[in-house]
Amino acid sequence: MNPKQPTLAYALGRKASPLFFKANWIMKSLTGSESEKIAAEFQMGYLLAQVYEEKIPAAENNRLSEIAGKLVSSLRNKERKFTFKCDRSGVPNALAIPGGFVYLSENLFDLCGEDIDAIAFVLAHEIAHTIHGDANKRFLTKTAINGLLRLRTRGVSPPIQQLLAHLVQQGYSRDQEFRADRFAVALTKASGFDPAGGCRLFALLGESDGDVASTMGAYFSSHPALDDRIERINRRIREI
Repeated sequence: MNPKQPTLAYALGRKASPLFFKANWIMKSLTGSESEKIAAEFQMGYLLAQVYEEKIPAAENNRLSEIAGKLVSSLRNKERKFTFKCDRSGVPNALAIPGGFVYLSENLFDLCGEDIDAIAFVLAHEIAHTIHGDANKRFLTKTAINGLLRLRTRGVSPPIQQLLAHLVQQGYSRDQEFRADRFAVALTKASGFDPAGGCRLFALLGESDGDVASTMGAYFSSHPALDDRIERINRRIREI
């Protein structure tokens, strides 16, 4: 490589840097258009996804993409684009990164087994966190932005990895989780899936012991009680 030639990371950083600060302003402002918010969110989320996949390998999955495609096609606003991948985080987990980057761990994918309705519910739940802006509030902090702008081709530094790990483990509020579940009920039903798939998965998680229970980690431990979620989902299913 020519030492005088800018690296890809350097070029990306120079291109993205103004967008980071613009996005940070837009997302706090009432004057920014929806299109501007979505575009800025994607630029930041793209770099966040790069950092995440530097630490945790992830790949597209045909079955996952097929389920996700049905969900996305049922969304009213088609402007926001989504990317869905399975990752190797090693625990039953799901994650929404700003910009429409959604990850489902291979562990959770395998736990759902042939229950595509359960997979659909988890994906719809993470889509909700993206649309409602929950993922933005979780990840788009000044510290995270500054850290991303220091990326280099030699890899992601341990401090940045630690920062992302902390953000991934940081749970949503109970209200955000319940709202995402309500959204997931409506979206899965509109997409031709059975919303009760979410109840079946949560019931399975609640009954699990051994390896599954010991590896549920911060993701589910930070969520509302599974029985409470099942009750509320069933109530919402009856309402619609």
